[in-house]
Amino acid sequence: MSTADDVRTLVRLLWRGRGEPQAPRRGPRQRVTVDEVVGKAIALADERGLAAVSMRTLAAELGVGPMTLYTYVPTRDVLVALMVDHVAGDPMPGPASTVRQSLAEIAHHLRAEYLAHPWLIDANPWRQVLGPHRLARYERQLEVLEPLDISDLDRDHILGLLSAFVTGNAREALAADAAVADSGMTDVEWWEVVAPELDAVIPDGEFPLADRVGTVAGEHHQAPGAPDEVFDFGLERLLDGLAPLIGEG
Repeated sequence: MSTADDVRTLVRLLWRGRGEPQAPRRGPRQRVTVDEVVGKAIALADERGLAAVSMRTLAAELGVGPMTLYTYVPTRDVLVALMVDHVAGDPMPGPASTVRQSLAEIAHHLRAEYLAHPWLIDANPWRQVLGPHRLARYERQLEVLEPLDISDLDRDHILGLLSAFVTGNAREALAADAAVADSGMTDVEWWEVVAPELDAVIPDGEFPLADRVGTVAGEHHQAPGAPDEVFDFGLERLLDGLAPLIGEG
């Protein structure tokens, strides 16, 4: 977010409809709404990626002039923040029978959200202003942890740790998909090209551990890695590590 004025505008747009009613807008009647602008931007990002969401392209998609679009959303940064909050409005899973299971379901939900909207990986700045949907999501996640006898700081750290793990794994999963799409080769086809070249330059026995483990993993995954499998493995280990705080469940 570039300026203090942009931040103030973003807060008002995120929480539009709350607080004091806005004065009637002068001039011609608005042809679209902020919700329609945000919805079209999300559809465009889902289809073509976040880089394709320029104010000029979005204006053309909406059938308005670029300068008109700026009367709805003043900057692209503000627009992206509105998009992120809108996506966060998708319902979270309800509490499960145990805290551990609830956290697992939250993690799966967040990962599925990244895979459904890959642009979210590139649209998650550190200073993300909390809108109604993101704040409601945080509230629902904290409700899962409320039965625990832990500090409030630990509650926040647990959610931060879970989010960081999900984001990192989702980034790998999306990179794997992009590698296939960009190269036009499956992982197996790619390895059939790479393997002979490596064999020609790496002497036998120089990296015995990497050769042994890499061969087993490669034959199992038929790919350089397996983000889905690693997610399941990593989530269980993460929850195991949190067991002293959240219970075994």
